[in-house]
Amino acid sequence: MKKIALFGPYPPPYGGRSIHIKRLAKKLIQDNKLVHIYYNGKVKNLNQFKIRKVKSILFYIFKEKYDIFHFHDRNFKLISLIIFISRFFRLKSKTVLSYHSFRDEPSEYNYVEKLLFRYSIKRIDQFVCVGPNEYSKLCKYVDSNKIETIQSYIQPSEEEGEFAAFPIKLQEYVQKSEFLITANGNIRFHNNEDLYGLDMLIELMNRIVNHNKYNVQLLIAVLESHKQTEKETNYYKELKTRIKNYSLENFIYLYEVNNTELYPLLKRSNLFIRPTNTDSYGVSVAEAVFASIPAIASDVCERPLGATLFLSRNEESLYTQFCEVFNNYPYYLKRVKEINQSDYFVNMNNLYEKLFNI
Repeated sequence: MKKIALFGPYPPPYGGRSIHIKRLAKKLIQDNKLVHIYYNGKVKNLNQFKIRKVKSILFYIFKEKYDIFHFHDRNFKLISLIIFISRFFRLKSKTVLSYHSFRDEPSEYNYVEKLLFRYSIKRIDQFVCVGPNEYSKLCKYVDSNKIETIQSYIQPSEEEGEFAAFPIKLQEYVQKSEFLITANGNIRFHNNEDLYGLDMLIELMNRIVNHNKYNVQLLIAVLESHKQTEKETNYYKELKTRIKNYSLENFIYLYEVNNTELYPLLKRSNLFIRPTNTDSYGVSVAEAVFASIPAIASDVCERPLGATLFLSRNEESLYTQFCEVFNNYPYYLKRVKEINQSDYFVNMNNLYEKLFNI
């Protein structure tokens, strides 16, 4: 049985990478592979696999003799250490590094970070980029033959009882909604702007509810609210005040995510909106398409087939595209139901099989 060590977050908290790792691990096990996850969160011994502290790899690297180390974090100190140990002791392990985003700039690393980056980047066996933006940036440092572009979307499934795990108040809001719009994101900034565009969503709701008199409801799944900086906390309070000033308390529900996935909410929604001002792909957009609901997203990157795009940070463009979808909803619903959403686990599994045979 082939052994794979995955490095990166495992839910909770729920986010793009942690959900990707959870689903990847589950499907690898179904494909008769042994999987261990190394993460500095809570250590768990699940039915299907184990989650261990990252530092324990220094012991298990010899005991388990993994075939593949797959890193989902750019911790080049850890990566370089594992590469060095593997080569010094002539272990036959292969290394994979996934770039889920590439917002940092290696030229701005400090001296030690640059040394670790250069050491690792030359010796990693395979790189995975989730989109063309990450690919083009990584090509500046790595031979393109060592890079594959594989989107991070792995098809979800709603397990029994998942929707029941949401707060009762939220369940009632979802069930009573006439036309439910769902969005998700952290309170974060990029280029001094709201990265996930929550401000744009509130402005859109003010316009379509208070001016157009549309009977629509918005659910925003707010991720990692407990990890906000002081600046982010103050901004979050400003957004809540704006909702109150617009008299939208009954039309906008801010759900601070607590150990739940987005997919059960998407299945019960009518529309998904992702107004990010930077992105690598947007797995949640693909999940919306898989759930057979229309999705509207900013044009900052390649989006899944079926998504309707608007100009990034352009409120008028978002409003126009929303009205287009809302007023012609049967057409967009039919269109998205006809899309066969790809499951990129197959691509990742094929990559593993290739490395096993090298």
